[in-house]
Amino acid sequence: MTSILASRSHSHDAPTPQYRPYRFTYCFNGTEWSVDIPALSLSEAKERVKVLGFARYEGEVSANHGRAERTERRSGAWFRKAMRSA
Repeated sequence: MTSILASRSHSHDAPTPQYRPYRFTYCFNGTEWSVDIPALSLSEAKERVKVLGFARYEGEVSANHGRAERTERRSGAWFRKAMRSA
């Protein structure tokens, strides 16, 4: 399993830095898996791996797109409002 993470930076004025993929391998249920982490350096890639435990689920990866579909984010206010009116 190999995945390239997508950046969601909204700065259009700054030049795009050159990220390189750094491959990390781990074992799960007796099988080795790999993931590519884009970073500017190996030390940055290691820091990115450290925070993967805080990642949030955003959808199943589509075979057609090769990346997770973007999910719509809502504040939850609609749910609280619906509960009050019930």
